[in-house]
Amino acid sequence: MQKRVLSSAIALALTALASGTALAQSSVTIYGNIDVSVDRVKRDAGDRLLPNVGPLVAGNDQLSNKASTTRVGPDLSSQSSLGFRGTEDLGGGYKGNFVLEGQAGADNGALLRDGRLFGRQAYAGLTTPYGEFRAGRQYAPIFFSSAVITTERFGGTDQFLEGGLSNSLNIRWDNALTYSLQLGGFRGQLGYSPNAGASDLVNANRGSGASDSSGSILGGNNSGASTEKTSGRGRSWGAFGMYAIDDLTVSAGYSTTDFKGVPVNLLTGTASAYNAVTAPLFMFNLGDYSVWNLGAKYAFKDLGLTLTGAFGRATYDITNASPLASNPAGFGITNGDLEVSSLVLGARYEIGAVAFLGQWSETKFRNEGRGKNRGYTLGAEYSLSKRTTVYTRWSQLDDKGIGPAVVFPATGIREVPPMTNAGLTPNGKTTLLALGVRHSF
Repeated sequence: MQKRVLSSAIALALTALASGTALAQSSVTIYGNIDVSVDRVKRDAGDRLLPNVGPLVAGNDQLSNKASTTRVGPDLSSQSSLGFRGTEDLGGGYKGNFVLEGQAGADNGALLRDGRLFGRQAYAGLTTPYGEFRAGRQYAPIFFSSAVITTERFGGTDQFLEGGLSNSLNIRWDNALTYSLQLGGFRGQLGYSPNAGASDLVNANRGSGASDSSGSILGGNNSGASTEKTSGRGRSWGAFGMYAIDDLTVSAGYSTTDFKGVPVNLLTGTASAYNAVTAPLFMFNLGDYSVWNLGAKYAFKDLGLTLTGAFGRATYDITNASPLASNPAGFGITNGDLEVSSLVLGARYEIGAVAFLGQWSETKFRNEGRGKNRGYTLGAEYSLSKRTTVYTRWSQLDDKGIGPAVVFPATGIREVPPMTNAGLTPNGKTTLLALGVRHSF
């Protein structure tokens, strides 16, 4: 396939040359990754937080019921993808480039990222002797601060997803403009988006059912539409920097978003403000948000051992918290600055074609209810070739006092719950055991 695309590009260049117009050398590459596993998931029953009346019974079931299932699922050790990458050498150190990258579930072939054809990345760029400029849907700059540190691939059991990435807009931005620079061991990026992906109502709605009127997760497929948000809601800034010297890599990231007081509701509720009838639906209004993180990785190459760690802290400006949100017996979120901190530690040991890994994380609210989540991952894998690997993973998440891994997915602030949609109940535990294979091309 790649050779066919290259041949077409060469034929186009020869045609142009014959007509008196010379085109610069160009190429298009097709690449991707497929990750699929068989896993056994067990989720404990959790506390019931909502009043047990009317339709809220279903909400309690969604938040708190236990579950146990065996499934064939995608993206456990890495993210599946299919992409097209193109470059054109313009001469003088200048290159034009683009990336179009989507994601399909290996379990049923459906498009993920809310059905977007190119939901992972879709941008055009210009590389110059002074750095690279890109425009379009891209990874947020702070994403790279964790990505260059983890020894995993940001799959469903990678605890480094919690390394300061406390909401979905710390992973990808719509409408992004970025500038990247690499000098020796330094790599950095600056980014801006007029709306990285925030609708006028935030809740757990997603896909075709999401809109400004019905609500949407942060980063949903409708949230960053260019026809919306003249108010400046979703405006984001960010930066990332890393430095690698010998066997040590250090990184830092920062991001800020103005949510302009957007209403945040529970589950798929559409109430936009608190009143006696809609109290179980409306949670709070969300204003300014900022986050920073630091990370480090050190490789003992002679031993085949790599140690990693990351720490991050996010601050949310909360106003108009409803009685349910601020009730200590419920979510424990009150007006003011809501701070979330995360600490992640990991190790990877490789010997020949075999690798063993372990990760530990703790993410917690630093005020109000002080709810927290602890995550554990153990794994092993065997490389059959440079492109094909079989693996096993065991992972567990524990919730104490209603932590971020319960609150954020239930309100649509986090797009993907931990452990690939297994979910976590209030004051409960979720455990996963899996055997899988991944292949890159």
